[in-house]
Amino acid sequence: MAVNKDANIDNIPHVNNDDKVDLNMMLKDAAPKMGKMWWHYPHLRNLNFFLFGAIVLQATNGYDGSMLNGLQSLSVWEDYFNKPTGASLGTLSSGTTFGGLLMLFPASYICDRFGRRWPIIAGSILTIIGAIIQGVAQNFGTFWAGRFIIGMGLALVNNAGPMLLAETAYPTQRPVLTSLYETSFPFGALIGALITFGSYYIDSTWAWRLPSLLQCLPAFIQIGLIYFCPESPRWLVAHGRIEEARAVLVKYHGGGDEDSQLVHLELAEIRAALQSENIKKSGRWSQWLKTKGNRHRLAIILFIPVITQLSGNRIVSYYLHLILNGINITTTKDQLIINATLLASEVVSAVGIASYCEMFGRRRFFMIGIVGMLVSFIPWTILSAFSQEGNFSNPGYGIGVVAMIYIFMIPYHIVAPLANLFLTEVAPYELRSKASALFQLMGSIIGLFSSYVNPIAMDAIGWKYYIVYCCVIAVEIVVVYFYFPETKGLSLEEISVIFEGEAAAVGAGVYRHGDMEDPAAEQPRSLSDEKVGM
Repeated sequence: MAVNKDANIDNIPHVNNDDKVDLNMMLKDAAPKMGKMWWHYPHLRNLNFFLFGAIVLQATNGYDGSMLNGLQSLSVWEDYFNKPTGASLGTLSSGTTFGGLLMLFPASYICDRFGRRWPIIAGSILTIIGAIIQGVAQNFGTFWAGRFIIGMGLALVNNAGPMLLAETAYPTQRPVLTSLYETSFPFGALIGALITFGSYYIDSTWAWRLPSLLQCLPAFIQIGLIYFCPESPRWLVAHGRIEEARAVLVKYHGGGDEDSQLVHLELAEIRAALQSENIKKSGRWSQWLKTKGNRHRLAIILFIPVITQLSGNRIVSYYLHLILNGINITTTKDQLIINATLLASEVVSAVGIASYCEMFGRRRFFMIGIVGMLVSFIPWTILSAFSQEGNFSNPGYGIGVVAMIYIFMIPYHIVAPLANLFLTEVAPYELRSKASALFQLMGSIIGLFSSYVNPIAMDAIGWKYYIVYCCVIAVEIVVVYFYFPETKGLSLEEISVIFEGEAAAVGAGVYRHGDMEDPAAEQPRSLSDEKVGM
């Protein structure tokens, strides 16, 4: 997609005090009521079909962890790479992390410069290249190089994907669609586990080469759908392409209705918010520290990865093999079956929970999920201690640990789908790509820590290492309780009020004179078969 180099956010018309506005009008007031389920309406069906290409972006990431978990249970893979353990295993695990770190800050610039769609397509191509190199690897270095390139691709798609979903989805479907983004992680992990389990019966290096090559499959789906997906209306407005943004909103949000009240309000909110953010020069990195509201935003953005990456979930995703060895479940078949069934339960719980994120709100779900993780991790730690200290004499303790792992992943998947949803809601447009880069940077730092420390610590001190995670989860409860606000029911522009106060309330009355004849007189319409919303 070509970018208008001469376009400047200064050209966006400003919503000033002389405009006729309805100060009581909010996005939820303008959305028409739905008479049928969304799939009965062509414009919503088409939009969500194309956005599915962004929802599945985490599948590659999930596949990666599950595949590496499964490969550790394959003797042919361990023999080929000289039984990597400790730092060597950590290096293999962190190949994608290092690639992601290299691409993080360029990804922020690329997403601001070229939009949301093309970075996803470029990142998907890199993932395909990396998977091929990984699959044909002849040595440790080549296998790591393939993972490094996959990491570069993942950094691009993970930066752009949540923004495309949040900025393009139908307003009342935005929370669920953005939450479903993270649910593709366990789905990809389940596919990886099943493929690795199937390859267990291959008596050659194809037992690990085939799963490695198949890691590129989600990327082909992404390219096919994202190519036809509409560009973010907010990005189009920010680059002076207002009529293109209007056309996207009319086609996919208004069902072709040029006079849609919802479209008028969305476009007015976007234009007003971007003009306001331009005045504050909020696109600069230094802006994160300029105001109390932005410092609050920054603290939340940096802490979310602590919840999603440092709560014990990574030892399940990447080192289930070591956990099971620690409770004397050592046969390859048993480990692969546990991995696959665990992931199946994760997919069901993640999709089910993500579907209700708007009903219960973000803050409440965060609290329920984190408390649930702690409640399950404590008995997991105690049972592991009994099992190891008793020299595995009582197999019931090992069974109890496995049960606690299954239970732990349910509250974890209450929290995980909220991560990218909350990120895109907390960050204003001009800082959103930078927020995504910071979010991924923090996640990568934690990932490196996990990749190197987890296998070494689990080998050295066994169950005692789990106490660290119990303490971390307890701290998470305190931070979320005191510092995480509720954003339920607000548009992306209206959320700024939480952090900046009423002075930032560009979403509560931004109709420019002429956008609507009398917004106060026109109430939301009911849906008909022709004009649809939600």
